Formats: sequence, C-alpha cells, structure tokens
Amino acid sequence: MKKGHRTFVFLAVTLSVVLYMIAFNADINDRGESLRNYDSAESGVVELSDQIYQDSVRESSQSFDKSGGVKDAHLISAGHGPKVRIWDYFGPAYNCASKERVGKLGDGGKWLCGVRTWLPKRSNCVVYSFGSKGEVSFELGVASKLPNCEIHIFDPTLTPEQKEMVKTIPGAVFHDFGVGTKDGNESIARRLTWIQKTKLVYPMKTLSTIMNILGHTWIDVLKMDIEGGEWKVFDNVFSSFSVVPVGQIQIELHFLGDVRPVLTFFRGMQFKKFRPFSVEPNYYGRTAENARNMIEYSFVQVGNAGRLETG
Repeated sequence: MKKGHRTFVFLAVTLSVVLYMIAFNADINDRGESLRNYDSAESGVVELSDQIYQDSVRESSQSFDKSGGVKDAHLISAGHGPKVRIWDYFGPAYNCASKERVGKLGDGGKWLCGVRTWLPKRSNCVVYSFGSKGEVSFELGVASKLPNCEIHIFDPTLTPEQKEMVKTIPGAVFHDFGVGTKDGNESIARRLTWIQKTKLVYPMKTLSTIMNILGHTWIDVLKMDIEGGEWKVFDNVFSSFSVVPVGQIQIELHFLGDVRPVLTFFRGMQFKKFRPFSVEPNYYGRTAENARNMIEYSFVQVGNAGRLETG
C-alpha cells in the first residue's frame, strides 16, 4: 500500500471515530437533558398534584359523613347502599407521573412509582416483600428493572420446593419468618381460609425488629400480601414509628367483615403522609365475593412540601 493511501485511510478512520464520539456524547447529553426536563416538568406539577389530592380527600370525607358514617360496621358498604364499597372513599387521588407495573399482568404484579426516575438512582435501594405463596413475578420484575435494589423476601408458610425457587431470584435474600405484631410464634389459623398452612404456628417479627436485624434505616419499596393480617400489623407500624421509614407501599387489603379496621388503616396512612396512587380490585379470588373483598393499593409517602419522601 502506498504511503499516501495509508495516510488517507488513517485520516478517514480517525475522522469516523471523532464523529462517532461526538454523536455518542450528544446522545448522552440528550438523554441527560431529557431526564432533567422530566424532573423539571414533574416539579412543575407538584403543587397541582398536591391540591388535587387534598381536594379529593376532603370531598371523600364529606361524602362519607353525609352518607351517615359507619351505619353498619359489618357491611363492606358501611351501610351506605348496595352500590358502595368502603374502598370507594379512598381512591387513587395522588398522581405519580412515573407509575409503572412490575411483575405479571393480573394477580401478582404491582404498580410502583419511580421505576425509571428516582429508584434507579438509589445506591442503597431496599425492597421488602412480605408474603408470596411462591408467586414471585413481582420480585423477579424488581430484580430485572431495578438491579441496584437488594430484595428481602419474608414468608414462613412456603413449602420446601417454593423456598428453593424463591432463593433463585437474583439479588434476593429469603427469610423464613413473617411480619407480625410481636416477636415470637403466631398462629394464623383465624385468617382467611385459603391461606397456605404448612405449620400450626409461624415465627414472626415486627417491622422495627426486622429493620434492626438487617441494619436498614429506610425501605424504598414495601410489598405486603399477608391475607388479612395487614390490619393489626399496620396498627403496630403506626404506633412504632413517628415517621414510617418507607418510601412506598404495595399492599393487598382484605375485608374481614368489619369496616372499622379499614377506616383505622386509611386514617393512619393519611396521618403518616401516605397517598394512594393506584387502586386495583383483585378479580382472581376463588369466588365472586372475593373480588369485592380484596383490593390492591399502592401508596407513596409525600412530605409537607408535596414532594416524595425518598429516605
């Protein structure tokens, strides 16, 4: 090859590399600018989202009182008629602009806030998952979408085969105990009849004990499906923490024949600054009655300035 030709080839390759680097850096800058613009846009609607939420809570409270309050505690309507459910008074009034489903469609998947915005930025992201019965599409989704998060799965009711399957989830740690109202063994025989029962009693720990054992001061995502045990567990959580150290909560709620624990729960969530951004009836129970008695909620903690609490 002649010297002049070699020089031309060298210059052409060099120019191609330079142009590639310019284009690559421009793409990175564009993506960074897009994220900054997103954050700016999100900041611009904080005040509006906060006002919409406050108005919705006030209107729902007025509607509940106008309907007579708790007229019959044993009815899911609280005695307000056949076309009313207690859940209707606690709709998804908060707007999470980055809401995204994690896990499979139908029963098992959950709606999260910030999967593509602030959660990936968390260098010490922590996810707690209470109750699975071996259905782990949510946890697998978190492992895939948020590899920066450490995942802790708690379920003392699993079979040996289910335990081995759970342990294969990337980045997940399995704990053979559940969340309860005290530290020690607890029977769950009085909860819903379809609960998987592998023993007579199960080891339980309070949320504060669990966090102390694992050395965590903040939980970014707390998912819970403990088949009716949630009411008493959250009574304990509300009384144990002046500020609940959790960014968002994905939970399946179960009506057990009394609206009073339901009202206590939602009032506690409001007092602790958790706002619902997703509500989804669970249509996958064994009977049609299950569909109105079980419902999926997603909450996010919002501070006084209307901004998300991220630890």
